Amino acid sequence: MSMCTTDEFYTISDLRKKTILCSDGLKFGRVVDIVFDSVMNLHSFIIGGTRWEEFREALGIIDDFDPVLPIGLIQEITDKEIIINAKKEDLKHKLQVGVFPEKSFSYSSLKRKKIFDEQKRRIGKIANLLFVPCGEPAFIIGGNWFEEAGEKIGFKENTDLLLPMAYIKKIDDEGIKLNIQLENLKVTLDNKPLDSESQRHYLNSIHNKKDMQMRILERRKVEEFRDFSRFY
Repeated sequence: MSMCTTDEFYTISDLRKKTILCSDGLKFGRVVDIVFDSVMNLHSFIIGGTRWEEFREALGIIDDFDPVLPIGLIQEITDKEIIINAKKEDLKHKLQVGVFPEKSFSYSSLKRKKIFDEQKRRIGKIANLLFVPCGEPAFIIGGNWFEEAGEKIGFKENTDLLLPMAYIKKIDDEGIKLNIQLENLKVTLDNKPLDSESQRHYLNSIHNKKDMQMRILERRKVEEFRDFSRFY
């Protein structure tokens, strides 16, 4: 399941800045994690409280009763808000039995997993998550392992990989396994990584899930990849 369409792509860091707006006008919380089902479809957002509340939950001082927002309840995503078709009291919380599908994965847990190509060669870890205009998610793969992998296929350091969910074959305790070999990673037509401006143009052009392809990206500025998983 994808989210509602938007005019431009945004990262998980952009999403975290938005406040949840309920159908009764109440504003509460922000996204602190994302849950995928067993076949990597979007399932729900986990909504956290203030940083102080999240910190106390991480220390075990208070129970972690974060509300769970199913993707299907999202009506619109604006510059400042995630507008939902529900009241806060309608939402279940993450500790309730059956709130998540069997064998689901959270983004925070996926970030800790190693990524391997079809030949079981390690190529990196998840550096970020973004959503293109059609509402589909894609991972950004980076780290020292991917820089080394990039050198093997003819690219220098400071490159990342845009990885659509369609290239993930399996996820288990060993890591994330892709259905493609390292040598077959797709690049741009002129065989160069997409620079920052080209990345923005390409990502904003994806209005259909089938148009999203794997691409080698020139690494963006560090501040654009700050992530929200500080409490996980």
